[in-house]
Amino acid sequence: MNKILGHEHVQNTFAEAVQQGRLHHAWLLYGVKGIGKASVAEQLAALFLCERPSQGQACGQCHHCAMLHAGSHPDFSKVSLLYDAKKKKFNRDINIAQTREALDFLALSGLKSKRRVLMIDDANFMNNQAANALLKGLEEPTEGSLLLIVCHDLTRLPTTIRSRCMLQACAPLDPEQMQTVLKARGFDQELHALATELGQGSLGRIEVLQEDSQAKALLTWQGLVEDLAKSDIGRIQQWLDSHVKNIPHDLIASVVLLAAQKQALQLTSWQQSDAMFTAMQAVAKWPKEVVMHTLRPAPALLSYILQLRGALKSG
Repeated sequence: MNKILGHEHVQNTFAEAVQQGRLHHAWLLYGVKGIGKASVAEQLAALFLCERPSQGQACGQCHHCAMLHAGSHPDFSKVSLLYDAKKKKFNRDINIAQTREALDFLALSGLKSKRRVLMIDDANFMNNQAANALLKGLEEPTEGSLLLIVCHDLTRLPTTIRSRCMLQACAPLDPEQMQTVLKARGFDQELHALATELGQGSLGRIEVLQEDSQAKALLTWQGLVEDLAKSDIGRIQQWLDSHVKNIPHDLIASVVLLAAQKQALQLTSWQQSDAMFTAMQAVAKWPKEVVMHTLRPAPALLSYILQLRGALKSG
């Protein structure tokens, strides 16, 4: 199993702790969403359970590695947001029943070895009851147990949990690393520049670009708003009417903001800069406004783009 690009320091630290017999019983991996934290946690679990680890990595060939790869290892369990088939969406939080069941699993003796691993993904979605229940597992760890917690927002976890874990920050990928990953994932070369800018170091943020139709639509959108002062408002409106329901709003807004930031650097008038800043704030808030206030997405964003256009032309 290979080291995950950009997170080698976490894997190296973990491997060294395993080799020296001083592994902390609970590791908390935190950082922005979509940068591979869950994948790192799965690699750590593989190393911990592997029969023949080599050079700080799981061998990928032993019986334990094979079971883990197949999703059938009896000594590995994962907790995350449950999917509600009736509502066709994920639950809002991880509840106390899930946490208690997971801790019961962690307290048992391993079936295939003396080790047992519990992974909690999206831990920032644990409700208060679930978080309080987790404390028991942190305060009274079972011998041979390992708790791996993945969190996108560290502030959502109580201090009592954070203080009992080995904290490991996972940083976003730098532009060079993003280019490497995009190439490895088969992203079209034409998309690399846009994907790197929009991704902000998070591959998860731009996964939608792997779908050809959405990638082409965002490239078209980039061209439409590239020069806001001269942009064709009619074509912008047509694009929004066609694509605003299918493409993540944060990406649509980000493309506009990237273009606006570049053009704002050329402004010399304080009045223009102030108007530009106000309009950019509105664009940045637009995705949340749509959700919170049930605004009509296309007309709302179009009005903000007209504000940007007006600020640029006012000089």
